[in-house]
Amino acid sequence: MKLLHTIRKSIFLTTFLSLVFAFSISFLSQYNFFFKNLKQLEFEFVEQKKKEVKNEVLMLHGLIKYKEELLYKTLEEKLKNRVNQAYSLALSIYNKNVGIKSEDEIKLLIAKALLDFKFQDKNEYFFINSNSGNAILFNKEIRLSENLNILDLKDINNKNIVQTQIKIAKESKEGFTINSFVKPSGDSKEYTKLTYIKLFEPFDWHIGTGEYLDALREKNKSEFLDWISSLKYENSQYTFLNTTDGYSLIFEGKKLQHPEKHPFPNYLKKQVEISKNQDGGFYEYKFKKPNSVEVFDKISYVKEYDTYGWIIGSGVYLDEVKNDIQNKELFFRENINRQLFLLITIFIIIVMVAYIISIKISKYININIENIISSFTKASFENSIMDTSRLTYSEFIGLADSLNYTLTNNILAEEKLQEYIKIVNQNVITSTTNKDGVIIDVSEAFCEISGYTKEETIGKTHSIVRHPDVPIEFYKNMWDTLLAKKEWRGEIRNLNKSEKEYWVFASITPIIKHGEIEGFTAIRTNITDKKHIEKLSITDELTTLYNRRYFNIKFEDEIKRAKRDKKTICIIILDIDYFKQYNDTYGHQKGDYVLFEVSKVLKVKTNRASDFAFRVGGEEFVIIASIEEDKILQFVSSIKEGIENLKIEHIGNKASKYVTASFGVVCIKDTNTLTFHELYKKADDNLYEAKKAGRNSIFFE
Repeated sequence: MKLLHTIRKSIFLTTFLSLVFAFSISFLSQYNFFFKNLKQLEFEFVEQKKKEVKNEVLMLHGLIKYKEELLYKTLEEKLKNRVNQAYSLALSIYNKNVGIKSEDEIKLLIAKALLDFKFQDKNEYFFINSNSGNAILFNKEIRLSENLNILDLKDINNKNIVQTQIKIAKESKEGFTINSFVKPSGDSKEYTKLTYIKLFEPFDWHIGTGEYLDALREKNKSEFLDWISSLKYENSQYTFLNTTDGYSLIFEGKKLQHPEKHPFPNYLKKQVEISKNQDGGFYEYKFKKPNSVEVFDKISYVKEYDTYGWIIGSGVYLDEVKNDIQNKELFFRENINRQLFLLITIFIIIVMVAYIISIKISKYININIENIISSFTKASFENSIMDTSRLTYSEFIGLADSLNYTLTNNILAEEKLQEYIKIVNQNVITSTTNKDGVIIDVSEAFCEISGYTKEETIGKTHSIVRHPDVPIEFYKNMWDTLLAKKEWRGEIRNLNKSEKEYWVFASITPIIKHGEIEGFTAIRTNITDKKHIEKLSITDELTTLYNRRYFNIKFEDEIKRAKRDKKTICIIILDIDYFKQYNDTYGHQKGDYVLFEVSKVLKVKTNRASDFAFRVGGEEFVIIASIEEDKILQFVSSIKEGIENLKIEHIGNKASKYVTASFGVVCIKDTNTLTFHELYKKADDNLYEAKKAGRNSIFFE
């Protein structure tokens, strides 16, 4: 009896402890799973908000596009019906009078009938032109007897108006065309006009009418702005609408009475840049909420509607997103407490039942307990599930299944964690170093962009990807910041294993323990494409030399550098001789070829790091060279000879039978006191003297 009592107590205690263990694992697993994945949940929640904002903007963009298309469709039907009426009227007049009146009399009757046609808008009217280009009814005036030929009439965009109408009449008999034209009731300004014309066969005319789009579009715009400003959103969300030329139309969700200059031009500039992408884009910034002066982090999506020059955008404040996430977290905690109460209740019931049952099956429980303990230990160690085949009672099998459920959740959680680590490793450019800057770990993304394997980087410093053109001062400033236990952020120009240049934006953070730096962690973003775009913005498209924009920046920098380094720099302005005559004689395509070939000569001659070549005008180039004054004539002469040695024929050049150039040269020392504009004018004056001396020459004083 004593042994049985001991077994009963053991069974009860084992059951009790097993249940406590099982429920604890289940509870802690859920709790830990939620908070381990909290960052992912936050990310997914923010992405969902971004998706909602994007869909809102795309919906508005699509609605504008639909209204614009509907405007055209409605207007096309209206114009086509009007022209068909005018055509029927003209044909009726012709049929009634043919053989009775002369052809000139019939033409006059038709012109008067269409002139007398009344429209609601005084800027609307019918016109008639002959398909030989003579005006019959032109701008509300009958010009039948004047023999006025308007065949070569063009609009401000240099589009042939009448020739296009004649082509439609002859090839298709009727159709639409768009051009610019003055309003009869207005000034000489031309407005975009949609026109429908139809061939009138009896006299080989075409009859047409049109409508100016500006007023219709303004009405469309106003209705759309009123509708957007009436939209209501949750929290502080709203739609904003700006123009690409710097004005706000809807600010903080409210329509402005009149367009106003955007109060934050830097934000608007970023909006313009991002919205020009075909699919629009997101950007993060700090902005105040409506009726508030406090600024908050915000993510907005913007997209351009280029027909109107509008930027449509909407965004979400991140603090409100965080509040929603906190509410979800609070809900989860309350749910956990309810589950905990439920688990405790279930636990008490199971313990009581287990105690009663243990009295009856105490003889066999010991074996089952040993089996379940050994199975659980093995499953936990091998990261697998328990084998329940050796258990004889369904209660223990059920307990084992519960433990297996917990083990399965843990296995899935571990797999998900490893998968997340793998994704980060493959897509985020990271590295970790010790306090001396020696690399101790890198991500796969780091290896991919640098071209080095992980084994090749461990134990090395980041000097293996250092670009030789990056000055030492850059890295000195970086280390000064990091050793001061501060985070460093900035753009870094690197060189991969294949000696291919790439750019990253890096955030480097010291790892501090017990007040001392133990190492550094760096997270980088690949910005190579962004830097390439920046390069394109300072490069002339035709010649690939630097453009005038970059010249204005570089000229100032080089003047300052000459003073700082006490060096001499020379400014050379050159102009291709008689280039206008060359274009007139050989055509602009050949002229572009000359500009390209001359630029190749300049690139070869300015291949030093301290020399720069720019295209600043049509055929005007500038060179900035760090060269001693006594060597400048030899340097410029080599360029002059290189251009003439291209042997590009130029029969209009009075200085040579080939393409040549004239040069104006100025050299300045560190004692220079002249301004940018004064130096440029002096070099330009010297160029004038070179041209005055007969061209294909150099003037330097």
